[in-house]
Amino acid sequence: MEKLYLLPDDDKVIRSLTLLRERVEELGIEVEDDFSTPDHARFIGIFEDNEITLYPKVALPFACWFTVAHLYGHMTQLLNKTPRVERSNYLVLQLGKTLSPEDVQIIYDHEREAAEIGRKLISEVEPEVSTQMDSAYCRFFHADFHYLINVIETANSGEDLFALYWKREPVPRSFIEPDSRPLVDFRNIAPSTDKIIVV
Repeated sequence: MEKLYLLPDDDKVIRSLTLLRERVEELGIEVEDDFSTPDHARFIGIFEDNEITLYPKVALPFACWFTVAHLYGHMTQLLNKTPRVERSNYLVLQLGKTLSPEDVQIIYDHEREAAEIGRKLISEVEPEVSTQMDSAYCRFFHADFHYLINVIETANSGEDLFALYWKREPVPRSFIEPDSRPLVDFRNIAPSTDKIIVV
């Protein structure tokens, strides 16, 4: 991840990650660190049940910050399994599949909603999040979305490939707005049996 030029990387990012982890844990989700090197070429985090596992050995603090927010968004989505949620979760597991424009749109809408829910979480933790972090959150989302579509269609992945998508992602004119709904408290909710990976 050191190839991600201009990715925020200072003590403020570490503080933001710490605050986000604390808030997620207040909402009933455990966040664990796994310092092993995962088998996947670029593997930032995963959630299963009500636990998020991060891989800080291969992911910078900003990527972990983004991943905690994004996976919280996906965990929230799984509480309401709409046809779009189920279709998108099916599609992202189909490596080597050529996607139709409709499939790409379904995945985008699904991933965008997760990013908006994650941005809601961030806004409650840090109402005055810096423009640099907000911009990078938006850029990282779009780079990751384009990278994900490529992974599905070609089965090619890895840090070098993602770095190309990050490098090509322009600074957005507008940022991702927080979802309007209240955050979900998972303390009294049975965990989902689904498993989601941020690659």
